[in-house]
Amino acid sequence: MGYKCLDIKEVIRYGKEKKVGVWLWTVAATLFQHPHCYLDSISKWGAVGVKIDFFDRDDAQIIPQYENLAKACAERHLMVDFHGCSKPTGLHRAYPNILSYEAMRCAECFKWDTTSNPDYQLQCIFARMLGGGIDYTPGSMRNSTLEKFKPIDPGLPSSLGTRSHELALFVVLSAPFASLCDSPDEYRKYPDILKYLAEVPTSWDQTIPLAARVGEYAVLAKQKGNTWYIGGLNAWGERTIQVDCSFLPQDKKYTIEIFQDKKRSNKNANLYEHKIMDIDNKNIIEMFMASGGGFVIVIREKK
Repeated sequence: MGYKCLDIKEVIRYGKEKKVGVWLWTVAATLFQHPHCYLDSISKWGAVGVKIDFFDRDDAQIIPQYENLAKACAERHLMVDFHGCSKPTGLHRAYPNILSYEAMRCAECFKWDTTSNPDYQLQCIFARMLGGGIDYTPGSMRNSTLEKFKPIDPGLPSSLGTRSHELALFVVLSAPFASLCDSPDEYRKYPDILKYLAEVPTSWDQTIPLAARVGEYAVLAKQKGNTWYIGGLNAWGERTIQVDCSFLPQDKKYTIEIFQDKKRSNKNANLYEHKIMDIDNKNIIEMFMASGGGFVIVIREKK
C-alpha cells in the first residue's frame, strides 16, 4: 500500500534530527528483480535498515536469495529483518547485519485466527528461539481471554493472553529488533507501561533460566548493566511461581518494579497490577500468573 503524500526522505531526515533511525519495509520479490536499484536508493535516502517481507517459500530457488540480500545490504551498511521468511539456520553468524527473522505465527494473526497464542509461544521459546532472534510484535493493549477472543479484520483486533503476558514477551523472547504492535496513543494511556517499554533492553549481558516446562511456562532472568529483568510467561491454566532471588549479589539492597496479573485477569485480560517494593537476594517472590498470563520484575540496586 503506497502513500503518494508521504515524503520518505523528509521522514528519514526528521528521524535523524531526533536521533531515530528509520527502517523501510519492502517486498522480497521486488528486491529479487532489482536488488541494486532499490537498495541503492534506500541507502542513499539514509535509512538504517530494511524489513524484507513475503518470502513465503523455502525451496532451492529462494534460499540463496537470503544470503544475496544480506550481502547486498551489508555492502550498503543496511541492517536486515527477514519477515515472512523460513526458519533461521545461522546465516546471521556470517552476516551480523541480520538482526532477526519472523518464521513464526505473530500478532497479525489475531486478525484471522487463534494460531498465535500463549500455548504456541511457550512452544516457540524452546524450539524456534534456538534458531535466532525473533521478529515478533508484542505490546498489545487490547487483551482478551480465550473465552472472549474473536478475530477481527478489518478493525482493531485484540491479543490472546493478559496485559502482563504481553509485557513479559519483551523480556523472555530473544528479539534484537523489537517492534510494538499497538498505537502510540494506547501506550500514552498507561505511563507506567510506556516507561517500561521505553527502557526495556533488546540486547543482554547475561541470561539465567529460573524455571520452565516446555509448552507450559517459562521464567527467565536477564541482566543489562546493573539492572535485572525477570520475565514470566504462562500458557493456559493459572499458576503461582516462586522466584528465588539468590542469583543476585549478596550484601546489596534492591528496589523492584513489578507488573503482574490480578486474580480477575482470568476474566478481564486487560487488568494488571503495578507495584514497587524493596528486596535483597534472600527474598523469594511469589508471582501469580493468570490463564494466558505473565509477569515482569525489574530489579535495580538501591542507591
